[in-house]
Amino acid sequence: MRAFAATVGLLGVAALAAGPAHAGDNDPALQRLCRGYNPSQTPATPCGTNVGPDQAAFKKLAREYAFALAPKLLSPAETLGVNGFQFGLLYGASTIHSDETYWKRGVEDESPPSALHTLTLDMRKGLPFSFEMEGQATYLLDSELWAFGGSVKWALNEAVDQFPVDLAVRGGVSHMVGSTQLSLTMVSVDAVLSRSFGVGGVVNIGPYLAYSPVLTFARSGVIDATPGTSTAVDPNDVTNSFAFAGEDDVIHRFVIGVRFIFGALVFTPEAVLTEGLQQYNAQLGIDF
Repeated sequence: MRAFAATVGLLGVAALAAGPAHAGDNDPALQRLCRGYNPSQTPATPCGTNVGPDQAAFKKLAREYAFALAPKLLSPAETLGVNGFQFGLLYGASTIHSDETYWKRGVEDESPPSALHTLTLDMRKGLPFSFEMEGQATYLLDSELWAFGGSVKWALNEAVDQFPVDLAVRGGVSHMVGSTQLSLTMVSVDAVLSRSFGVGGVVNIGPYLAYSPVLTFARSGVIDATPGTSTAVDPNDVTNSFAFAGEDDVIHRFVIGVRFIFGALVFTPEAVLTEGLQQYNAQLGIDF
């Protein structure tokens, strides 16, 4: 328990120490999400009195950021056991609608990739009565965005011969930091089915299926519609600021994966599907 808490604490300190110094290519640039935005005008048409913010574009962009940064499952229904502890490193690739205008306008370099890539540190600790707690810290590559979260899993049935399918439920929350323009909170709820079995006394294989909806709560800060312009240059610039209305959404995720255990080494690939989007994750972990 002390090792788990210390690891989570160190990750939090590292995130605070590495606060955003400059915008990365994949950071949100919400000042360009305007109805009638004209990038060819000099300066480009800002969101303001005559050009309102594009609320639909904000909702779509926030949804796809949330899909990439939401907590990953990466485990079957069974828990680690009361003495178990696992540390893992995860790579994820999440497809986005990079050809849509809300991505071309909504990120810093205006040339979004076809997928968002993330790295995640994952810590899990087994608890009595078939419970398990977990902490995750996720970084979006080429950005200043991090998502920190935790979850609790309860295995309603595991390792029972009379009912050989393991069943668990998990609930968690995660929050994105690193942007003054966009705030994202994600609440995940998982229902997991799995069955683990050994092969040749060498490897334990645990395929799993899950329904894993994510509730997303997207909010914007006050956004400067004309960055780089000050009231000293344009006395009317004080009026060129706005905020998007909050957007709440549900992402219905379906997960399929398999966990392989080779002694203390754990390898878990999984695929996550939702309407129009896919995510592919792979984790290497160590059991203590």
